[in-house]
Amino acid sequence: MKRRNGINKAGIATMGIMVGAAAMLAGCGSDSGKAPAASPASNNAAVENKGPLKLSIMTLMYSEPPKADSEAQKKIEEYTNTKLDISWVPNSSYKEKVNVTIASGELPKALLVQNNKDSNILAAVRSGVFWEVGPYLKDYPNLSKMNKSVFDNISVDGKVYGVFRARDLAPSGIIFRSDWLKNVGLSEPKTIDDLYNVLKAFTLNDPDKNGKADTVGLTDEKTMDGFAVVASYMGAPNGWEAKDGKMSPDFMSPAYFEAMKFYKKLYDEKLIKQDFPVLNNQQKKDDINQGKAGVVISSMLDAPNYQASLTKSFPGADVDVVSRIKGSAGDRSPGGQGYNSVFMFPKSSVKTEAELKQILGFFDKLSDQKMLDLLGWGIEGRHYKMEDNKPTFIDQKLFDTEVGSSLLQLQVAKYSAKTTGKETPLMEKYGKMIIDNESIAVNNPTNPLVSDTQTTKGNELKPIIDDARTKFVLGKLDEAGWKQAIEQWKKAGGDKVIEEYSAQYAKIKK
Repeated sequence: MKRRNGINKAGIATMGIMVGAAAMLAGCGSDSGKAPAASPASNNAAVENKGPLKLSIMTLMYSEPPKADSEAQKKIEEYTNTKLDISWVPNSSYKEKVNVTIASGELPKALLVQNNKDSNILAAVRSGVFWEVGPYLKDYPNLSKMNKSVFDNISVDGKVYGVFRARDLAPSGIIFRSDWLKNVGLSEPKTIDDLYNVLKAFTLNDPDKNGKADTVGLTDEKTMDGFAVVASYMGAPNGWEAKDGKMSPDFMSPAYFEAMKFYKKLYDEKLIKQDFPVLNNQQKKDDINQGKAGVVISSMLDAPNYQASLTKSFPGADVDVVSRIKGSAGDRSPGGQGYNSVFMFPKSSVKTEAELKQILGFFDKLSDQKMLDLLGWGIEGRHYKMEDNKPTFIDQKLFDTEVGSSLLQLQVAKYSAKTTGKETPLMEKYGKMIIDNESIAVNNPTNPLVSDTQTTKGNELKPIIDDARTKFVLGKLDEAGWKQAIEQWKKAGGDKVIEEYSAQYAKIKK
């Protein structure tokens, strides 16, 4: 079957307790007993096979946990020669659960960590709680092929302490109602000015043809996720940039301020939802699905879900995507980190190098094509069927319930690595865009770096800028007030963050 590389779809412990637990775990002894191999990745990685590897994992879920004796889990266990003991934790409380679990010292053999640069995780890493895995990766056929720059992004002090769950680098784009676009007589936007004209027409020109002034061009949420994409189109850095030998945050760039003025113009002219500062992600999605807004700026992978929801409520509704909006700096797209969460392996529960190799072998085997297709499509006859020699879902909701929202979270390869199925023209279009956009992705140069001040004070510093940006868009803060907010950020620890990032960046450059 044809395959391609684009994605086809998508309690807090104190530091004292954390370091104490880390020191205790780091001092745990090393047993000499051997566990059986999970993968014959190579002669170096494999050890004597005496039966299934007993593997405890803590990871997140998005709905109900699957049954431990589910057919899909049995197939995973059989193929990888493991007996899985999975602790499923709801996404909403996952971070708190990780903190409590680490502090308790009762750790699984594989722990999914959403942000391995959080202060408690860094403290644990530097105290020797987790295995360094970088030297072993070359011995596994699938893990060794994972993006080396992304391993750099997850590294701590130049060393790799886990296996990341891969994601595409440049999935961001503009999702819009193409039926509305036809109704107002415009073409898909290619420039910032075009985008403005589309948003204006979607607000003022009755795009749904119901004779009412009940639509708006753009919807966003309080985190202003769409803003970062627009700012990138307009030439702003992605988070940080190297400037005059020092690291500089994106919000100090002129392009970032121009993007703020663009958003303010949209707000002043009521071309964006006026209550966006209080909306969450689901409410933003509802604006599109309920026919209230015509444009959302997010991951293009969301487009098919919008299409499916709209079609049920508005027969004839159509969705399309565009991702290359030309600004003064040419074609640009904000690059992601290339991963979402990291599996890490505690020394207290993984006591020997041999067992570590077996566990790495498990994750390597999960990246074999048979497992990619099981986790990406489910079981033939139950979740999908073959049409024209390509898989297509029979019941995607059942797949999401039994596999997609749970067991899929074990996968470290990209979703797109599964066998390409029957796709709509929309899916084919954004799939190609995501691949093409890697060449114009603007990366954040601080991804591989660690600033201790950012780690400990980041949650205090970020709201200073975010709140000031929102107030500026709403007209509650002028340019002088914005500059004062930047000075406040610098004095509150921002200057130290710049200093620490700059020193690390210079060291790497040498």
